Amino acid sequence: MGFDTMYFGYHVSTEGSPVSAIKRGVEAGCDSIQIFSGSPRRWGTPEISGEEALAFRKSRAESGIRFVALHSIYLVNLASPEDSIYKRSMSSIISALDKADELDAFAVVTHIGNHKGRGEEFGLERITAGINTCLEKSSEKSLLLLETTAGAGTSIGGSFEQFGKIFESTNRPERLGFCLDTCHIFAAGYDIRTPSGIDATLSDLDGFIGLERLKLLHINDAKSDLGSHADRHEHIGEGNISLEAFRYIVNHPALRELPAIAELPYENAGDFDDLAVLRSLEE
Repeated sequence: MGFDTMYFGYHVSTEGSPVSAIKRGVEAGCDSIQIFSGSPRRWGTPEISGEEALAFRKSRAESGIRFVALHSIYLVNLASPEDSIYKRSMSSIISALDKADELDAFAVVTHIGNHKGRGEEFGLERITAGINTCLEKSSEKSLLLLETTAGAGTSIGGSFEQFGKIFESTNRPERLGFCLDTCHIFAAGYDIRTPSGIDATLSDLDGFIGLERLKLLHINDAKSDLGSHADRHEHIGEGNISLEAFRYIVNHPALRELPAIAELPYENAGDFDDLAVLRSLEE
């Protein structure tokens, strides 16, 4: 990447047309953007025409936005014991990866799932098999990034150890990466409020997954307490992760050149501008 800086951005809407996301990203001052692959609470990935894809790629090239990531829909559950949900989840990810290639997005981000009481071993085996299928049947270019969760209930993804087991068992490791959400890992019990806590967390991540697999940050503060397992995002500096912790994160040599997406909306001038806060912390 070469510029020794984070590439900050927002999750933006594609309402109207895919290319509208580029316009919204530019207006919000983004270096990177994230968009949904489809309506987040509905099955199905809307197709785009060759003309729409070309317009998106052209507008993005002219905009200076360096990274585009797609986020899978919320219904995806690769650990589901229900075959119908499991198959729909794989189809959704495959279509999202294909769409990412059409838009020249570098990756698709997904939560990995909930075993619904069948046990962690069942869930991890189910997820690994599903990922292998998705990577085998999708276009070859874009990465699939597995995102941390807050670790609530029977969900998978609240510990780096769980991800490590998945990465060890996948057939296409070169197409698989990792997305770290600061709010989620804090809620899952990783204390990132201090530099020493952040370093310990990154060391743990490196041991189980490998820092080289970390391709994207979701950079959000947390309304909920450490270890609460509650996924409740807050604006940077307004929650329970300290502003000084975010200062350390945005300047950390292992993280500085990553795209970093703030997921609370910024839609109008006068809204809380997380990117402005984050940029003010860069040294």
